[in-house]
Amino acid sequence: MNTNDMKVLLTKYVSFIDDVSLKYQYPDNIKHLLYVIIPAFVIKYGIKKEHFILNCLSEIPIIITGKEDLRFQALYVSYPYKDDTIKTKKRIYLNRYNNIPFLQLIDNLVHEFNHAINSFKNEIIIKDDIFYLRTGLAKTSFNKNTLEVIEKEKTYVLEEIINSKQTELIIDIIKKLKDLNVEDVKIQNTLEAVKNSIDNKYISSAYFSMKYYCQELLNNKTFLLTIENLRIDGNIDDIEYWFDGIYGVGGYKELTDTLFKMLELQRKKGIFNKRKIKDTALELMKISRKFNQNCNLR
Repeated sequence: MNTNDMKVLLTKYVSFIDDVSLKYQYPDNIKHLLYVIIPAFVIKYGIKKEHFILNCLSEIPIIITGKEDLRFQALYVSYPYKDDTIKTKKRIYLNRYNNIPFLQLIDNLVHEFNHAINSFKNEIIIKDDIFYLRTGLAKTSFNKNTLEVIEKEKTYVLEEIINSKQTELIIDIIKKLKDLNVEDVKIQNTLEAVKNSIDNKYISSAYFSMKYYCQELLNNKTFLLTIENLRIDGNIDDIEYWFDGIYGVGGYKELTDTLFKMLELQRKKGIFNKRKIKDTALELMKISRKFNQNCNLR
């Protein structure tokens, strides 16, 4: 996308965002951040996804809870309920809002909205007495009659890592938009604040160590772009077959199981646990390296 097209996008959605903000009663700082976040999403995913991105913004409210929760600062949640069929209510919750650094608020908004966008299509899969609810790469199974959770797939850890990586890429786009010099003062001031908050390339603190251990994988363009395309279109059942075709049979399960293992180890404490974390980190780096070496286009 060229510079002129990006400049047009920066002002194209202002009225739409104003209407959504009025509908959900968003405070001005959230509205002004959306002025720059939404164009960045369109630039990231392409103009063909524009209508889809705007639908997500319109249909999924951002709710400021007032909890000031430091651990779970923000969440994207989809609640299943029964009508004539099984449907869902989707929400983005900001559990930390008043006492939060400016850049962290942007990260939280981008991160959760990106989950939402990548969970919107093909969200519900029904098989016999079980239905599956998709959040990005991961599925949670429910009893179709009681709507009680049966199991959450281990793939949710990879979902968080991919989402965190994409959050970094989208915030980098927002930062670059500053150089376009738009006339709208609110947009320009917001872009200036973003630029002043980031020294160089943006690095999110979310899942930082696991992103580091998988950096060869995350820097592989074939891996990231293929996952991105399959994930946003909801074709996640194709991912394992594709990954294993490059890595070898069982590779995708090995990756998702090892990531889940690392998350569980990081939640525990103790001297012996540090050794296990080191060994698991080496496993992740070996998996990333093997995929990278087997991949023709990196």
